[in-house]
Amino acid sequence: MSLLAFLLIAVIALSFLYPRVIGDRLAFLLMLPVIAYTLYFYIDWQVIPLLEMSVLIAGGMCVGVALLFAGSPISSPDPRTFAINCFKGVKLLKKNRDYLLFQIGITGYEEIIWRVFLMSTLLLALPLWGAICVSSLLFWFVHEENRPLGWHSLEFFLFAILLGVAYAVTDSLLFVWVVHLTRNVLILSAAYYEQQQAKAMPS
Repeated sequence: MSLLAFLLIAVIALSFLYPRVIGDRLAFLLMLPVIAYTLYFYIDWQVIPLLEMSVLIAGGMCVGVALLFAGSPISSPDPRTFAINCFKGVKLLKKNRDYLLFQIGITGYEEIIWRVFLMSTLLLALPLWGAICVSSLLFWFVHEENRPLGWHSLEFFLFAILLGVAYAVTDSLLFVWVVHLTRNVLILSAAYYEQQQAKAMPS
């Protein structure tokens, strides 16, 4: 129990101190025991049928797209153009495979920590709604781009809450991982497309 308390404190500390005080390397080293504990104690490693895996992946992609576009009226000044740019920029991601691989890794890392570990641990002391709210708040806090506060901050917090709900309902790391990854990939896709358009415009 003392180990679990230590790991919980480490996650809370990371949530408040990264990236202003704790850098990437120290954060990763601090989270290695959390990841190891989670992979051993909290994840059921049974082999799931290919059909079930396909459903989780396809469902996660659909939910990721739906959540991003449902939240875009809050976070984007022009939701329609943003949605179009998300899909137009997908082709450009081929040129950024390294960053795409990084997104696959970082979203999995975040889901293991803030959904699987944190929610499962908090459920030992809190009701489900409390575990979802606390884990979502800490997940929101670790993302410095949410400050200064604005509509984008609200949209991201709602997304974090919905990820928590999705994990509570499905109990699937794979599902929430795909939801999170899909959202990040589409945001990157729109950003790359807008950059290309800006470069193409005559000065």
